[in-house]
Amino acid sequence: MKTVSIEATQRAWVEVDLAAIRSNLAALRSRLTPGCRILPMVKANGYGLGASRVLRALAQEAPWAYGVATCEEGLGLRQEGFTGRVVVFTPSVKLDTEALREGGLEPVATGLEAFLALSAVTNSGAGPLPVHLEVDTGMGRAGLPAEEVDRWGPVIAKRLARAQLRVESTFTHFHSADTDPEATHAQWQRFETAVGRLRRHGIDPGLLHAANSAAVMRYEGYCADMVRPGIQLYGGGDWEPAPAPVARLCARVLEVRDVPPGATVSYGATFTTTRPSKLATLAIGYGDGLRHHLGGRGRVLFGGHSAPIVGSVCMDVTVVDVTDVPAVGVGDVATLLGPDSGARIELESMAEECGTISYEILTGLGSRLPRVEHPSAGASNGGGEQ
Repeated sequence: MKTVSIEATQRAWVEVDLAAIRSNLAALRSRLTPGCRILPMVKANGYGLGASRVLRALAQEAPWAYGVATCEEGLGLRQEGFTGRVVVFTPSVKLDTEALREGGLEPVATGLEAFLALSAVTNSGAGPLPVHLEVDTGMGRAGLPAEEVDRWGPVIAKRLARAQLRVESTFTHFHSADTDPEATHAQWQRFETAVGRLRRHGIDPGLLHAANSAAVMRYEGYCADMVRPGIQLYGGGDWEPAPAPVARLCARVLEVRDVPPGATVSYGATFTTTRPSKLATLAIGYGDGLRHHLGGRGRVLFGGHSAPIVGSVCMDVTVVDVTDVPAVGVGDVATLLGPDSGARIELESMAEECGTISYEILTGLGSRLPRVEHPSAGASNGGGEQ
C-alpha cells in the first residue's frame, strides 16, 4: 500500500522545520562566551509547534535544561520520556507541590511566600530540591524585589540553613531588550547589585541568567552563566542575522470560481471585485488560528506568487484573489506563513499586520492544525503529531 503523507489528506497544517530550529540555536550559540549554558524555553507546547518535537530537535545540542511555564507542561515532557532538567517558571506552588515532587521538576520561587512554601517540599530524588530565585528588576509581574533584597535575603538565608533546598540559579527578566538598551542596562545593574547583596547575606546565587533571545542577539555583556532563548529558536525576532523560518502554515484550495465585476465576498461584503476575477477558497480560517485581522490585508503564496486575502476571514475558510496567479486549482496548496518557492511571508511581518507580536501568532495556531515535520528533518510526516 502506498504511504500517503499527512499533507495529502489534510485541509490545512503547520510544517515545522527542525533543522531551522537547530540552525537558530547555532546562530545564538555563536554569540555566547565559552561555557555559557543554554536553557531553551519550550512553554506553550514549544511556542505552539510541539514541545517534544523541539526537544528531539535539540537533543544533540544537550542544553543545560528546558524551561516551561507550568507543572502540567513539565509533567507532559516526563510522559514523553524526557528525564533531563525541567525548570518551571510560573508554578502555583501551593497547588503543585505533589507534581513538583513526583515529576522531579525544578521550581522558580516567584516571591518570598513562594520560596517559603517550597521549603516544605521534599525532593523525590537524592539531595536538596533545586530552586531558582527570580529577582524583579523592573518587569513588575513576579519576582523578589531587587530593591528589597536586604529584607528578604536574610529570611531566605535562614530558611536555607535548615530546609532541604538548594539555590540552583538566580535570574531576572528584561522587559524591553528588543527596544530599549538603556532600560535593559539599568535592569542589569539592579540585578548585579541584588546578587552582590545576596552574597553578603551568605547566599550562593548559583548560576546567573537574564538574557532572552533579544538580549543575546542585540547586545553583549548580559549573557552571564546562562541564557534563555525563546522566540529566536522558533523563527521570530527582528534582528540580524535574521532567524531561519521554522513554521510554514499551509492550506488547500477547496474551490475556485470565476466571478464578474461587482461580486461581493464574505461576511459584511467588505470586498467587491472591480474586474473579472478568479477567487480561491482556502480550507483555513480563524477557527484554525488564522487572524481575522488579515481579511483585506494579508496575502498568501502559491509557488512563490502572491495572492491577496479578500473579504473577511471566516471561521473555517478564507478567500483569496488568484486572478494574477497562474493555474490555481482545487487541492493546490497555499502558504499563509513561511517560505514558498523562494518567496516568504515573514512571521514578524504577519504579526505587525495583525497589530500583535510573533509569539501570539505562533501560540495562537489552533489544535485543528496538525503539526508535521519538514522533510529535511528526516522523519516521516505520516504521524501528524499535535
